[in-house]
Amino acid sequence: MKSNSLLYSVRSFLLILIALSGSLKPQCLIAQKISKPNVIIFLMDDMGYGDVKIMNPEGCGFNTPNLDQLARDGVYFSQAHSADALCATTRYSLLTGNHVYRGRKTEGTWDNLTKSQIMPGQKTLADILRAQGYVTAFFGKSHLGGEFLKADGTVAGNYDEADLSRRFIDGPIEHGFDYSLTLPGGIQESPYAFFKNDRLARWDKDLKEFVHFDQDDNARIHFTKFYNKDINLDEFMMDNWTTESVGPLLMRDALGFIDSHIEKHGTTIPFYMHYCSQAGHVPYVPPLAFNINEPTDTEDLSKVGALPVKGQTVNIRTDMMYEGDLAMGLFIEKLRKKGILENTLIIFSSDNGAAAGINQEWSNPIYETPREGKFGGNRTETGTNRKDLMHTNAQGVAKGGSPLRGEKGFVYEGGHRVPLIFRWGNGIPSGYVVEDQLISLHDIFRTVASIVDVSPGPESGLDSYDFSAILRQPDIPHDPVREYLFIQSNEQNIERTTIKWAAFQQTKGNKDPDVWKAIINIPRTLYGKDFPDMLDKAKAIELYYLSDDPSESNNMLHSDKLKELEMKFKSELNLSRTAK
Repeated sequence: MKSNSLLYSVRSFLLILIALSGSLKPQCLIAQKISKPNVIIFLMDDMGYGDVKIMNPEGCGFNTPNLDQLARDGVYFSQAHSADALCATTRYSLLTGNHVYRGRKTEGTWDNLTKSQIMPGQKTLADILRAQGYVTAFFGKSHLGGEFLKADGTVAGNYDEADLSRRFIDGPIEHGFDYSLTLPGGIQESPYAFFKNDRLARWDKDLKEFVHFDQDDNARIHFTKFYNKDINLDEFMMDNWTTESVGPLLMRDALGFIDSHIEKHGTTIPFYMHYCSQAGHVPYVPPLAFNINEPTDTEDLSKVGALPVKGQTVNIRTDMMYEGDLAMGLFIEKLRKKGILENTLIIFSSDNGAAAGINQEWSNPIYETPREGKFGGNRTETGTNRKDLMHTNAQGVAKGGSPLRGEKGFVYEGGHRVPLIFRWGNGIPSGYVVEDQLISLHDIFRTVASIVDVSPGPESGLDSYDFSAILRQPDIPHDPVREYLFIQSNEQNIERTTIKWAAFQQTKGNKDPDVWKAIINIPRTLYGKDFPDMLDKAKAIELYYLSDDPSESNNMLHSDKLKELEMKFKSELNLSRTAK
């Protein structure tokens, strides 16, 4: 009888659970059984907020179906900002959660024959996740520095001196990554070559894999010096390097990493992939055929697996935006086939705002100088692939359609407003856009740490705020994640006498943002010196009330808010950490 009574009780409990499950959202049920998610951060190069169709439906002159679907399946932010208006600095901040001046150089590390921007003792997101059992991998452009060694183990001053069979130091492998396939300077500068696990590697078309060199002499047969007359410098290139094949090669290796990870670990051990696409930066050389089966055959659309890229959109720059969308589609397809899509947190963004366009024009010279007037109003790019096509406002538009001011490098919104999408089927709801929060790519550090339930500690992520609560419940009002946000730029002004920062203040949230922005000048001659001295000379020179003036056309120079934000900028950046 007791056994029967127990069986009846179990049956009753199951019936109640089944009845309850009918009224619960699928996400609630899944959340009870999920493990820590895999994490993929996909960082585009020079993609503007308006280079994604769903974020610029009226102006975007080409389709981005995979990114649009990613946004519909997750949450995206309309006021997300890169940590800087240029790339190398943002890449450091994304990995560490720190402002760039906390690294080795106040303007960032751009040369790959130098010590890493990541200082000894600073933890990256990869360090944090690997300590939690994640397998970690880095693919693509790093732009964080790294020193090459001579045969005797001392530091080489150039590639002529380096032993090219040795691993360079201070690369991704020393900063938390188990595996890496990187481009130290991207596709735009020497060395034009891949580095696998921080060692020079060459694609072997027969073996279909990257192979290392066992001796420096062997490496120099293939990795040679040439004179670049455009920049009046010697540069180095691998003999089978082609810019258009970089994307397919990176994608093949990244998808192969997922395959091998699942084969080795199943779904018991999560992975973290940091994928930095080359697509978007000059030189604009999209492949005619994007084929992960034959990644170096970029001119043959007849082969199995070949996907067309070049000529599919407005011009060659937007073709490379489309290449990034295509790459995201391949990731989604792979994750779905492996059965891990819904338990993979995918984060998509860009390192800074849109780069200069092809045949670019700006419509509204409303600003104080002729030069500034070239970067106001609607930005249009005309077609070079098809003359009847046009792409408008790659730099992005605000809610209501007002075009943002400026582009890559500028302190104005178009220089650092970027797409930011989160998708995690098992953990966050779908179909939301968050319009009332200032978010920075700094903040990804602590947000991801929170999602995987780990504390980085007070010594890491010094300028990073956790906004995971918004991701989990984007449908309810939230207080501002951060009251203040500070972003560096490196505007290529004619005199190049200053470095400009943007100082934001958001005083209200809850679907009703109230946002001010000051432009701060710091004399360039002070950069690289003691940071407090730099701050002491900082001066606010422009002020905009973005809630009413997202195009930054009305400089409220005489408002008391200008001095208030200048003082806050100086006091906050003098702190050992700005995150609360």
